[in-house]
Amino acid sequence: MQRVEKILENTSLKLASRQHASELVLTNNLLPQTIEFIKFPQQLSMKAWMIIEIIGRDNVDILGESITAIINNGKMYSDSSSKRCIMKIFSFLVDSHFHSNSSIHLHHAEKKEVIRLSFQYLMNDEKTAVKVFAMQNIYDLRNEEKWIETELISLLEKNISTSTPGYRSRALKILRKL
Repeated sequence: MQRVEKILENTSLKLASRQHASELVLTNNLLPQTIEFIKFPQQLSMKAWMIIEIIGRDNVDILGESITAIINNGKMYSDSSSKRCIMKIFSFLVDSHFHSNSSIHLHHAEKKEVIRLSFQYLMNDEKTAVKVFAMQNIYDLRNEEKWIETELISLLEKNISTSTPGYRSRALKILRKL
């Protein structure tokens, strides 16, 4: 655990630093210990989320054994930076779930939690990046329940005129697809 803590302490917000940290975590088989840092909000949790995001972006299949921990622990965070990472990681998992050659398979309860948390973030006063990833997650999982598509359309149409340009852009893209 001390080794992961040292990696997290030395990680900055710069992409190169986060990439280097993710390489160290993977090379030294420290992903399980890194996951431990997201199990309750603490000083180094945000950096752990950032590293997990980089790992998920580069090779989401590596996160397979940690899906439940990632999804279940995502709901405990209230800061926008963590929420952005969480929604982005969820998007990697959801996207991979629908690829036939992927080892990522989300269970019904996991998909349900992604949908619930994504709707919560989409309806709350969150930063645009959080909302954009949330709406994409909901769109990608819209066929899980009959009501999802209707609720998503309603929510996007209701908020589109008063939202940021980034929100409007993604919302319009999704609405055109629906």
